[in-house]
Amino acid sequence: MTKKNKRGNRWQADVLARRLEQLAVTDGDDDVLVIGIDFGTTFSGAAWATTADLMSDQINLITSWPGTGREEGKAPTELFYEDGETMWGYEVPHDTDPVRWFKLLLLDDEDIDGELRSSEFLIRGRRMLRENKKSAEDLVADYLRLLWVHVTESIVKARGASVIDAMTFHIVLTVPAIWKDYARNRIRNAAKVAGILSSRAAGPTTLSFAPEPEVAALSTLCEPGRQTEKGDIYVVCDAGGGTVDLISYQIEQNAPIAMREVVEGTGGLCGGIFIDEAFESLCKERLGRKWDRLSKAGVNEVMKGDWECGVKPQFKSGNVGKEYIVSVPAEAFVRSSLDDTTRMPFIKSGRIHFSSENIAGTFSQSFRGIDALVDGQIARVTQNGQKVTGIILVGGLGGSPYLYDHLKQRFTSSGITILQSGGMRPRTAICRGAVIKGFLDGSSAQGDALPISVTSTISRSNIGMVVSQVFNSGIHAESDKYWDSEEGHYRANNQMDWYVKKGEHVPTGTPIRKEIYRICAKNDHSPISVRLFQCEDDVAPLTYQARMGKLCHITVDWDDDLGYEPRTHAATGVPLKKIDYEIVVKPSGASSEFSVWKSGKQLGSSKLNIQYQ
Repeated sequence: MTKKNKRGNRWQADVLARRLEQLAVTDGDDDVLVIGIDFGTTFSGAAWATTADLMSDQINLITSWPGTGREEGKAPTELFYEDGETMWGYEVPHDTDPVRWFKLLLLDDEDIDGELRSSEFLIRGRRMLRENKKSAEDLVADYLRLLWVHVTESIVKARGASVIDAMTFHIVLTVPAIWKDYARNRIRNAAKVAGILSSRAAGPTTLSFAPEPEVAALSTLCEPGRQTEKGDIYVVCDAGGGTVDLISYQIEQNAPIAMREVVEGTGGLCGGIFIDEAFESLCKERLGRKWDRLSKAGVNEVMKGDWECGVKPQFKSGNVGKEYIVSVPAEAFVRSSLDDTTRMPFIKSGRIHFSSENIAGTFSQSFRGIDALVDGQIARVTQNGQKVTGIILVGGLGGSPYLYDHLKQRFTSSGITILQSGGMRPRTAICRGAVIKGFLDGSSAQGDALPISVTSTISRSNIGMVVSQVFNSGIHAESDKYWDSEEGHYRANNQMDWYVKKGEHVPTGTPIRKEIYRICAKNDHSPISVRLFQCEDDVAPLTYQARMGKLCHITVDWDDDLGYEPRTHAATGVPLKKIDYEIVVKPSGASSEFSVWKSGKQLGSSKLNIQYQ
């Protein structure tokens, strides 16, 4: 079942009128369906919209999931394999130990803090990989395949197969802002294996990535009743199950809202699963060997019952003296009393009576990480001579009333407002914003007609390619010098030509063009090959370094019909040809689009192959 996310009078009348007018003249855009997928560490969700939906002021949420009769904004990111069958989400039986947290295992160990590498959750996750003889990428593909089938079936149920079959799909997958390209490419590969990009009669399905805090800002800053002023700066804190990501945006205009990234976003592994880990340790410490008697179903009853659905999401500060009661299955008390009041917290009738201080302690490690991230963002904004207006909480942990109270207590005296929506909104902000992002990145008037946009972002890395340049003794090293017999002068090899440099403000969606040429024999029709690299050095290197990561490999099947300039060899007079072309990069949040142009025209996909590495 799908549920409309009505946004009421969120858009002012003049903006809505302009939006309808622009959408009405783009007939071809009626055939586009944008699907936003929030693939999370502990829970995943999806939303979708057509152009007609936008005209009706709605984004549709998937709220019905296999295995549960309740409406939920997300489904557990869990898998269970048995007898050749794969179960997922709410289908996973309660008496099993499902595969979890595999999203985090897409990261290389060197990109995980040393203390967190030994986290029990990650140790369990790696053990599950070995037991199931699968890689993290395999597990992601299995989960996305099942999620995708359910999402498409839900959309077809809502609109009819004939309508959906006539639409092209644009998929927006959200990723943590701190993730490097190799992790995004692993998800891209998993999405292909999952069948998300399978061919359809309506046309090719396109896939893009979006940073989770960016899309959260898109969906939350223009919610009903939310007032923004030009110059306001908001820190968006996306606190999820595994990662916590922060990005700061400044409002440049209202009606429609235009915002730009102020300082480079940050993030870390300090999400909700580390609170769960602390609570499980608290239970083990109090119960001792009794905890070891619990079956998998018993552990799940404690962790997913009273804790995940009761104490954790409802806990808040100010309830000093209140007890939080967690029931322990009877199997833990075989041959022992159901009561133990010899030490705190007391166990009465098979139930642990935790104090407010006990529960607050389970949040402390995660909150220390969040505090450090928030303080860092505010400090960077302050260093720019600016002031933060508010902090917006989104994500599963972002909906916690205790996190709201905690940050409010820390920052109210500084004049910083803490904002937190109610109900499903914090949990579904990512997938709702992903749909908006999909239309913003469209090439039509759809993006221009939306009520909010990001005008510029800050580059997290340097992106460029290796080139040769005319040798200049004042710039280039002698070791890079070589004689170019074709052109008859010295050149410098292994030079870097950067499209964007780390820390630069990059206008969103604005293509960055680099003119390139190749000189070859007149009868040479071999493909053109270009590799793009990236590195995270604060100062972009002038020359190629072995530590640079490969971003993508572009090959072009070139034929003379595309045009060339006749040349002759400077030394031998042998006929040559000079092929001029452009490699164009279009940055867009967590990913970049690459294309090849010749004489002002973009080359089609039949001549172009882009392999992400």
